[in-house]
Amino acid sequence: MNNTIFLFISTLIVWGPTWYIIKFQLGIVDPMTSVFYRFFLSSIIILVFCVLKKINLRFSLKEHFFIAALGVSLFNINYVLFYLSTVHLISGFVALCFSSILFLNVINNIIFKGKFPKIMTLVGGFIGTLGLLFIFYDEIINFEFSKGTSIGILLGVMATYFASIGNLISEYTSKIKLNVIAVTGYGMLYGSITLLIYLLVTGIELNFDFSYRYVFSLLYLAIFGSVFGFILYLSVIKNIGANDAAYIAIIMPLIALIISTIFEGLEWDLNLYVGAILVLFGNILILKRN
Repeated sequence: MNNTIFLFISTLIVWGPTWYIIKFQLGIVDPMTSVFYRFFLSSIIILVFCVLKKINLRFSLKEHFFIAALGVSLFNINYVLFYLSTVHLISGFVALCFSSILFLNVINNIIFKGKFPKIMTLVGGFIGTLGLLFIFYDEIINFEFSKGTSIGILLGVMATYFASIGNLISEYTSKIKLNVIAVTGYGMLYGSITLLIYLLVTGIELNFDFSYRYVFSLLYLAIFGSVFGFILYLSVIKNIGANDAAYIAIIMPLIALIISTIFEGLEWDLNLYVGAILVLFGNILILKRN
């Protein structure tokens, strides 16, 4: 239990600032190119570590299939959509979109496992969704595809759905006793290589920004946000399962909102206060009843 608490807190410390730091990746380099750089660098670091520590990197074709599915959903589509969402929203609101992962986990458990939720889980999902509706009320009422905030919210929720898919696959790879570090390394490699193929096919430029702002944010996101962050997070999933590990999704948005308040000038209004409380309470109900 003490090990799990350590992993849980460490994940929050490492991941909390990443939502804001992604902002420093936006500008000269296309967001999708930045995602490729981040996870390709992370994958090389992890796989080299595995070789040095003699961690088994041999998997069956079937196991590679699931690792590739994990990589494409979690380290490609998920983050591409989150980076694009961050173009339109402040980082705290992007993190709030991520908090919907608990509701999406419920949906995906129904779709892929035939596991139907208990009544209190449905109540928690309703309350949490109501909280998000409070927070994004103006954007939802005045939703237009031409509006940046509307697009940002839509992209954030789509990104979270793919994160939920990745979490369920990770839970499966842990259940069949695959090494978390090796799976993370291969997953990031598969995710980044498939993204590179997309970039080359679509002609998106593979340029680079040599400014300190870009380089240091890339290194933080690759080394701490990805290498350490995901190994810690997937280890938490291995220890306690995807549902309980999703407690991180409750606390991390609150950390991101505090960071947004300090660095991005976020002004709290009644909708935000009420919505944040409802999201927190709804998520707790879901986790307590799973």
